Amino acid sequence: NVQVYTCLVQACVHNRRLERALSLHDTMVADIGCAVDDKFYAVLARGCMQMRQPLKAIEIVRAAYQLPGHNLAKSARRDGRPVGVEYKALEELSSKLQAGGREEKEAWAKCSAELQAQGVHIAQGSGYSGGYGGARAANGNDANRSRPGNGGGGKGNGRGGW
Repeated sequence: NVQVYTCLVQACVHNRRLERALSLHDTMVADIGCAVDDKFYAVLARGCMQMRQPLKAIEIVRAAYQLPGHNLAKSARRDGRPVGVEYKALEELSSKLQAGGREEKEAWAKCSAELQAQGVHIAQGSGYSGGYGGARAANGNDANRSRPGNGGGGKGNGRGGW
C-alpha cells in the first residue's frame, strides 16, 4: 500500500539511493492496487532536496500535478485529477527554491506559473501559515485536501522532513 511505498522511499533517501526511490515511484504507479498520494510526493520531493537535487524535486512536483517536463510515470487519482504535493512540503520547497541559485529560481518560477495556471496557489514567503498550508485552488478551496483518515493536512504525520 501507499504507506509501505512511502517508507521504502524514505529508506532509499536515508541510504542516499535517490534513483532507487524514483524507480519505486514508477513501480508504485504501475501497481494497480496502490494509489499514489500527496504525502508520497512530499516525501519524494523532500528527499530530492535533502540530497541536493533541487531540479529533481521540481520534476517530482511536475509529475504530481501532471505538468509536462518530467520523466516519471504518469499518476492520477481514479477520476483523472492530479494527485499534487502535501501543502507544507510545497511551501517549504517553494521557499528553498526561491532562495536557491539562478537555475533553481528560474525552473521554479516556470513551474509555479504553470501551477498557478492550473489553479494551485502557493503562499509566498517562508512562513508556515498553519492549517492546510498555502496551496490553494483558485476558488479558495484546499488544492489537495487530504481524505479523512489520511493524516490530515500540513501539520505533519511523522513522514518526511528536511
